[in-house]
Parts: sequence; C-alpha cells; structure tokens
Amino acid sequence: MNARDDQPELAPAAVITGATQGIGRALAEEFAKHGHTLLLVARNEAALAKTASEIAAAHDVPAHYAACDLSTLEGCNQLADVLRTKGLHCESLVNNAAIMTAGFFQDQDREELLKIVDLNMRAVVDLTRRFLPDMLARDKGGVLNVASLEGFMPVPYQATYAATKAFMISWSRSLAWEVFGSSVRICVVAPGPIETTMHEKAGAEYSRYMVYFPRMTPEAMAEAAYRRFMRGNWVIIEGFLNRVVAASVRFIPGIMLIPAVGWFFRVRDAEGNLQWPKGWKAPTGQDAGKGD
Repeated sequence: MNARDDQPELAPAAVITGATQGIGRALAEEFAKHGHTLLLVARNEAALAKTASEIAAAHDVPAHYAACDLSTLEGCNQLADVLRTKGLHCESLVNNAAIMTAGFFQDQDREELLKIVDLNMRAVVDLTRRFLPDMLARDKGGVLNVASLEGFMPVPYQATYAATKAFMISWSRSLAWEVFGSSVRICVVAPGPIETTMHEKAGAEYSRYMVYFPRMTPEAMAEAAYRRFMRGNWVIIEGFLNRVVAASVRFIPGIMLIPAVGWFFRVRDAEGNLQWPKGWKAPTGQDAGKGD
C-alpha cells in the first residue's frame, strides 16, 4: 500500500518565501494569476496578512500565510507545520527570501552575516529537502530558486551575499540533473538589478552598478521567471545585458574581473564619494574622491 493511501489528500500549493515585497510579491501575483493556491511566507505577520488578502481578492485563489523566521530551524519547522495544518502539500517551492548587506566585510555585523548564510543557503537546502521527496513521489511540481547575477562572479563589498547566490546557482544546476527524467523541475533565476528597496536597505543604493546598469521591474522579472520555470529551464537569466555579463565573466581573468566588479560595487555616498572602512584614515586629495 502507498504510504499516503490512508491519509487525506492534501491540496497543492505554491509556497513562496519572502513574499511581501519585491520579486517575492510579484511571483506570488504571477502564481495566483495562473490559479495556484498560495502559502506566503515572511517574518512580518501584518504585511503577510495584507498581501494574502489583496492577492486572494485580485485573483480569486486561496492565499494562506505563515509568519516564520526561516533563518532558524524553528522557522522552517513552523512552515512545515502550517502547511500540514492548512491541509496543503508543497507543489511548487519558491526559495526567494534573502538578506543582502553591502560594505567592507570587517565592518558588517557578525550576526547579520551569519543570518545571511542561514537564510540564503541553509533554509533553501532545508526546505527543498523537506518538500522535494513528495514532489518526486507525485511526479509533479518543482523548485524555483531566486539567485542573482552576482552569483556568477566574486563581488567585493557584497562578498557574503554573492557567495550565497553562487552556491544557489551551482546547487540548483546539480539538483536539476539529479531529477532529470522526472516531471519535477529544479530551476534557478538570476536577476540583475531590480527596482526594489533591497539595495537601499543594504546600503548600496549609490554604488555604480545601481547607477549604470538598467533595472528591471519585479513584475517583468516574475513574469519571465514563472513562464520559464513552467517550461523547466534550468537557469533563467532575463535581459540581454545580464546574459552577456553571465556568459562573459567566466572568460575574464580574475586579475581583471575582480577590480572591475569592485569598482561597480564599491559603496559610495549620495555625492558619489567613496566610503572607507571604519578605523582607516581615508586618503586625502584625489584618491579620496569619487574614484572615477
């Protein structure tokens, strides 16, 4: 007898983490638009309740929510419990929740750095391991991991964040091969700069990559990501320039690549002046200026 034969059938749902703003909110709208029941996940319960209510009203789909801190094991356990309590199973898992910080590594808060590692990597592995076996047993569904274009290169001043996204890209591609031959999809989307508050919260709003690189709206990114996720594309990169960057960085020697990336990602103030590490005496004269 199948282990599920004596259990009540659970309804399929798209579980979307980091769902109250940015790409997560836009992806929730996109899944709802196509008729998926939702389980939205974030830390802010009030924002979750408002988001779920708005999406349910706009698209006439059930929209549940779970207020969980996924950077902790307890938060991941809580999400799994809520899913069962609601009578749902995870048909599509969207690992979107992430934290970004910008600046000199030694100046960044130690606890915040560890939380980046826990949320951006450990929680992604944890949730995927919880829900992927059932997807494979049903031979249906998939995992969409939201990485970043930064994952294709070393990124000074956002070193930890970029490294977690590099992990996500490599790990997703490996899992995609492992499930090849089933109807389950493992996909990773690597957006370039997006019009969200994430960069401002990280302290990178005046970095050159935010000034010179075109920014895509969360809605445009979500529409492309959903469409190509349903097609089963392993790696999703939207935008001509983003594709060029992802393809070309592998051929540029590190001695050239890292200084160039560092110039784009160096933290600056609103006037474009370079910011220096705490405890360092900033250079005077031309070297202390905009560095152009």
